Amino acid sequence: MATSNLKWQQNSTCRWERDVDEAEAFYTTMARKFEGLFDHFNLLHGYLLTIGQELAGTVKSQILHALQGAWICLRYDHPTIASWVEYDHHAKRCKKIYEGFLKDEVHRAPPAWLKETFQIVSSGQSGQEWCNSDPPAPKLPTLFIVTRNSIPGAGFTADIVLRSPHDVIDGIGSLHLLQNLLKYAARAYEDPRAFALPIFGDEWKNLSPPLRVAANIPANLTPEQDAKLNEILQHNAKLRKEIDIAAVPFRCGRTIPARHQRVALRLTQQETSKVMAACKQLGSSVTHVYHAVVALLVLGSLERRVTRRLVRYINYCLINERAHCQKQYSTPQHAVAVYHSVSGRSLAIDWTVPAISDEAKSEHERRHDLLRIIKQVKDHYLTIRNDQAHIGLVPSYWGLSTPAYPVGREVPPVPRPNETPSASISSLGVIDNIISPKHGFFEVDDPWVTGEELGTGLGLFLVTFRGRMCLSAAYNDAWHDRAEVMDFLKRCNELVFTTLDVSPRVASSD
Repeated sequence: MATSNLKWQQNSTCRWERDVDEAEAFYTTMARKFEGLFDHFNLLHGYLLTIGQELAGTVKSQILHALQGAWICLRYDHPTIASWVEYDHHAKRCKKIYEGFLKDEVHRAPPAWLKETFQIVSSGQSGQEWCNSDPPAPKLPTLFIVTRNSIPGAGFTADIVLRSPHDVIDGIGSLHLLQNLLKYAARAYEDPRAFALPIFGDEWKNLSPPLRVAANIPANLTPEQDAKLNEILQHNAKLRKEIDIAAVPFRCGRTIPARHQRVALRLTQQETSKVMAACKQLGSSVTHVYHAVVALLVLGSLERRVTRRLVRYINYCLINERAHCQKQYSTPQHAVAVYHSVSGRSLAIDWTVPAISDEAKSEHERRHDLLRIIKQVKDHYLTIRNDQAHIGLVPSYWGLSTPAYPVGREVPPVPRPNETPSASISSLGVIDNIISPKHGFFEVDDPWVTGEELGTGLGLFLVTFRGRMCLSAAYNDAWHDRAEVMDFLKRCNELVFTTLDVSPRVASSD
């Protein structure tokens, strides 16, 4: 891929274009393949719960006005939030498009972009409930202010939801963007007279490049990189030969996805502190432990037969690549970008499924099994983290995972469900390092990010905020139900507590 085509070029007075790189192309292609659902593959949800004091109606209006002004400021700082991807039938490739405002357009009247992408939702639902109600997928990144029913004495509560196509922004970027939003909103609310909207016209200078440019990844592989890539591909192919692959059980019968859903469990501060301390003493991170637990639960759910059999859990780890980007692109200034990757070399964990006649393992044996898996997961993560050659192969990993783009003008058939789905986990770490709990008037509680789940698998997310760890899961209710997925999350926490010898209290669910 020629990197010169990945740089933003002015096409007309207010229009800028560039090609998409391999990371963006993956999400663009999958969105196109699922277009028949009138939804976006892996549409990203970023969520903040903001809490205010008891307010009069006029103050509520001031808050919404402050948030709207903050959203306009973000458009100037991060103009990529107003970009989209479309297929150029003449050039036969996908392009990312940005169209700027006419001079002083924002100051004369609310532009069409603002009316389209800043939405007030007064459904009486919480933001979480609204996200689970299958709202329409926006073409552009859109900020939804979900206002709850007013309760006397309880004050005004608004849940802020960012919904965006995944080829525009990723999870870590969404958190940085929401942090920037609240910084502006706090200033606009506290001193509205001194808060001025930016003058548009040169905001195109802030357009974010794709990962290949941001990380300065050459267009062509070296012979050494090519040899390593082939070795990894052969290794991954070999992992799937002559062995049963562990899959998450799902409800058969449906062939078309239904509603994306999210459920979550939050630990107490005391439980979180104990888990973190126990993981540290073990020499592993919380991510290593929870990924190992997810793998063991998938393996442990497999059907017993007359004889024992060897099965294999295969998955990957998600990696935030912002640390590999050049200095100007590694900061929250370029939040609106797809700067992440998946591991090229697969994570593989073998497990012997007991026979029907085998006795149940003792607690000591189960703990030993999990400690072995934790070490395997840890070694896998550290191998990738310490691999200096990894970032140079990231575009190749994305490219090899991307199917052919459906180039016709007709809507393609929706892909059939995966018959051997797995359970993945994405750890976003300590969110306080990205989003401050308090911004003047605005207070934040329970921020989270998830991708739209249209498949048969489970996508788990692990975050910590205000000293409380939250384990959540995204699933599609065509193949899973709430009780089943909640039970999976509960068993994850219980297995962590047992293995780390942590005394739990009852975790709260969302």
